[in-house]
Amino acid sequence: MQATSQTRIGRFFDRHSGLLRVFAILALLWSAAYLTWRIGWSGEGTSPVVFVMLLVTEIYGFWALGTLAWYSWSRPQAVRPPATPGRKVDVYVCTYDEPVEVVAATLAGCRALDYPHTTYLLDDGRREEMRELAGVAGAEYLVRPDNSHAKAGNINAALPRTGGELVLMLDADHVPMPDALDAMVGYFDDDRVALVQSPHDFFNHDSVQHYVVGRHEQSLFYRVVCPGKDRDGAAYWCGSAAILRREALLEIGGVATETIAEDFHTTIRLQRHGWTSRYHDEVLVQGLAPHDLDGYLLQRDRWARGNLAVFTLPESPLRARELRPLQRLSYFVSLAAYLAPPMRLLLLATLGVVMWTGELPMKVSVVALAALWLPSVSLTLLSGSALARGYMKIGETAHYELLTMEIYTRALRCIFRPGRTAFKVTPKQGVDGGGLHSVRKLHLVLLAAVVLAGGTALRFLDLAGVGPLPDLPGIAAVVVPVLGLIELRRVVRTLLAVGRRHQRRQVYRFEGDAPALVFAGGGHVGGHLVDASSAGIGLVLDAPLEVGEAPAVLLELEDARGDAHEIAAQVAVRSCREHDSKWLIGATVEEIDPASRMRLMEWCYVVCSHESLRGRRPATPASVPSEETIVMPLAPQQTPLTEAA
Repeated sequence: MQATSQTRIGRFFDRHSGLLRVFAILALLWSAAYLTWRIGWSGEGTSPVVFVMLLVTEIYGFWALGTLAWYSWSRPQAVRPPATPGRKVDVYVCTYDEPVEVVAATLAGCRALDYPHTTYLLDDGRREEMRELAGVAGAEYLVRPDNSHAKAGNINAALPRTGGELVLMLDADHVPMPDALDAMVGYFDDDRVALVQSPHDFFNHDSVQHYVVGRHEQSLFYRVVCPGKDRDGAAYWCGSAAILRREALLEIGGVATETIAEDFHTTIRLQRHGWTSRYHDEVLVQGLAPHDLDGYLLQRDRWARGNLAVFTLPESPLRARELRPLQRLSYFVSLAAYLAPPMRLLLLATLGVVMWTGELPMKVSVVALAALWLPSVSLTLLSGSALARGYMKIGETAHYELLTMEIYTRALRCIFRPGRTAFKVTPKQGVDGGGLHSVRKLHLVLLAAVVLAGGTALRFLDLAGVGPLPDLPGIAAVVVPVLGLIELRRVVRTLLAVGRRHQRRQVYRFEGDAPALVFAGGGHVGGHLVDASSAGIGLVLDAPLEVGEAPAVLLELEDARGDAHEIAAQVAVRSCREHDSKWLIGATVEEIDPASRMRLMEWCYVVCSHESLRGRRPATPASVPSEETIVMPLAPQQTPLTEAA
């Protein structure tokens, strides 16, 4: 079944762009009128500090809505340019300490690419098992004598040792679909195109950054923001799932190494030298999202510090005069998006101060509240949700801002003083037990919960005439505790979502269907393979197996071209239960030869992943273009509410 990331209301606004624009303009005009009143007529008799605190968050909200409207104004479909034959293409897979199974999946995807290419495994871990894996997968194996500048240095060391005109850059956990090169190579018929970026998507839908199956924290960025950036020539390299022109990289001295956000930094340097970038709005690569809160926060912290450090360099959008004005603005918007979580922190702090001290941020009558404030807030929230085109809901935005507000606030110092920080690889496997262990990491969220819960409770006691806090005048006595309840609900939902997460499977399993034969007890049992990973399989059999048994299994698996291959493995039965006159078997893979493991990886990460993404297997012709195989923006697209690097 094809996963969809869009909500129903998002698909509605995709079909009715005119209505979306009217809605956005109305919200912006009303917000402008409200802010004019706020600045000019609402400050008399208020606390200057609290007045400014709230006003700053309101101005940022207006800015965020305006930039989102800019990016989401139009969303043309993505059209693949014809794939020019004969180009020499290299595929770089960068690895350091990722598990063998993770890298094997990526190499299986590289081996299945349709367009002629050479795959290079760039191993900064210099591990013998990686050398052997490269041999099994048909990839070239490259190492260097040191690990200077981490991933950027690894790529730079490989550039003079390979000869491809184009390079597909892949992280160790990003598996390409068979047609990934065919979709993007044609852009390079334009001699000034230096890079083409495609969306990042993720197959492990149980990750911490997936709010629901099919939609993750970066869906808005890649499906709405990046197409909008492309319209203004401001698409940028996002580290993986991109093709770069080798000549362009060599011209600028290789990948930038001055920050740990080498991708964003390198893009601006390329454009300062006259090169251009494009964005192809079609999912062609699927990766592994951080499975737990630790990995998620580590990755986001690295992105924030690395990208904000660009402000201190010649590539800063405030200083790079070689860029066109709209490019500079677009890149500035990308960096300013890191302010969204700190602004939520400031908003919560403002509400806390108001509740506990009785100091008001504005003086407002019931008429002004009903005519200006309430419509402005409502229109901003509703139009922001519409402009997100169903790739992010209001509650989801609040959830991710709460998760990152501490690390992004801390990262703001990098705008002025980046400091020296080592590049840390995001963990690729593990379990997530959730509970208090995870909740305790969200210090500011917990503090906000205590402040809001206590303040709201005391304010409701105040309404009953027994509250110990300073009185709030007039309508504020009702509005403030109601707002406290709304924000408290969001905070509690985030804490519960983090605490309730329980992911106990080390490796994500893919659902599929393939014939299976199990040899046990001197006989054999027929059935089907229904899910699999590098570590385990799920079977539906005609007869039961004993838990603890170690039978041999013969599977018939399709490859990306539709050819069937028999692979054998020794498994250990971990569970067996009856369902609808069949037997559901869970087993771990104990022994499998390297070639068979590579076939299993291709079936999981290419065949089944392709079927989940596009509703069909790779070798099956598409009778109707699927939603994911859209038609590229002849005129690019728009920007965010939230940005990802």
